[in-house]
Amino acid sequence: MKAFLRVLCCLVLVAGAARADQVVADVQKKLLKMGYYNGVVDGQMGSQTSAAIRRYQLAENLRVTGNLTPQTLDRLHVQVPSPVAQATPPPKKPAYSQPKPATVQAVPEYVAIADIFKGGPYIMAGPEVQIATIRQAQKTLRLLGYYNGPVNGSPSPALVSALKAWQASARFRQTGRFDENTLKGLNIMPN
Repeated sequence: MKAFLRVLCCLVLVAGAARADQVVADVQKKLLKMGYYNGVVDGQMGSQTSAAIRRYQLAENLRVTGNLTPQTLDRLHVQVPSPVAQATPPPKKPAYSQPKPATVQAVPEYVAIADIFKGGPYIMAGPEVQIATIRQAQKTLRLLGYYNGPVNGSPSPALVSALKAWQASARFRQTGRFDENTLKGLNIMPN
């Protein structure tokens, strides 16, 4: 009986670890898409993953821990599977059922932080500087009437469009990036 309980405990621990690995992998995928993570999606909570989580938490005004807090998982829209959901088989479909109409879900578009700073002086700056730069640009472009999205320090297609529109009006090359001329023109570049 003791051997059976040991095996059962090991199986529960392995199943729990597999679910945790899947959650970390899901987070890594999302952070990779958004430009906060540039490592391998391996489901392992290493230093790169923790740093990416900290950058994301900072950008989203969450408590910065570097850990997968419930608030961080919620904001990333990552579900943590419950042990009961894993053990319960899916309900059987009736033999003859009407197919449900397909629903189209809007897929959020992301702009990587590295992409928006590519070729500019802040490409190697720390995440705090990059996020503060994005926030300042969002505020400035909003005041100038080019941007109406959130002022959250996160790059987005709306921000890239606003940058391109402003760059066109300033007769700059329309890159949608924070190059040196754009930063100087928006008065974000330090002297």
